Amino acid sequence: MTPLEREVRARIYEMFVDGLHRVDASALVSHSGLGEDEIRMALEGLADEHRIALTRDGRVGMAHPFSGVPTSYLSVIGDRHWYANCAWDALAILALLGDGVVQREEGPLWRVEHGLVSPNGYVHLLVPARSFWDDIGFT
Repeated sequence: MTPLEREVRARIYEMFVDGLHRVDASALVSHSGLGEDEIRMALEGLADEHRIALTRDGRVGMAHPFSGVPTSYLSVIGDRHWYANCAWDALAILALLGDGVVQREEGPLWRVEHGLVSPNGYVHLLVPARSFWDDIGFT
């Protein structure tokens, strides 16, 4: 990873943590002071390295564990929420940011308090880890 890619990647994570749900080159320009061409180049490099996934229109679709597109998994802390790519990522967001709730459309799945998840449950991965990037959107 180049120093530029490292900086752009750090900005992507800062923006997601701050609650921005749509991260793209223009948002990164206004948050970083870098030029749009160099940001686009860094985004492509990060995507090629599987450090992020881009949507067809160039938005950051995934910067694990954050999703840049609406999903059915939400990590909720107080009145703030973040989209997650799957249940595992939703738990990871709470591990990073603090105690809260993993929620789906039908309601809460788990509560995380002091790092403990309740009620007991499981996350079933349909795809082996070695094959995640074969179709990361499905995984």
